[in-house]
Amino acid sequence: MDSFTKYFRVLFVLLTVFTAMSDACWTKRTYLTLTNDLGPGMQLSLHCKSGNVDLGQQYLAPRGSWSFDFCSSYWGVTLYFCNMVWNGGNKWFDIYTGARDSFICGECGWSIRPTGPCRNHHGKVDCFAWNNSTSVHKRLK
Repeated sequence: MDSFTKYFRVLFVLLTVFTAMSDACWTKRTYLTLTNDLGPGMQLSLHCKSGNVDLGQQYLAPRGSWSFDFCSSYWGVTLYFCNMVWNGGNKWFDIYTGARDSFICGECGWSIRPTGPCRNHHGKVDCFAWNNSTSVHKRLK
């Protein structure tokens, strides 16, 4: 067996082992924290998912936080979106899009406000409008 074949087999075994590991991340791991900043006495219910991962329903008391992490796509196409419900509001937002966030968010905090979510990255705050609800319903089908 020539050295190229040996090298290829070792590389294949290593690749197989790393791929089988549940926490393997071939790109950077991204950490997001969402904080309920709706105001005093306002409970926030949120449900986040991507195309193949459903993070389940979460409930946040005022000023409460919830965090999750994931491996973003090398191609920059990762998308996580959340439905956020509170007394007087039922909104959707793309909490992470590769095109917008991949070069900014290794760790990002999101302040969820009635006017829209605000991303905090190392002290720089950017606020966004809520998604158009019809665009999200197309994604869920």
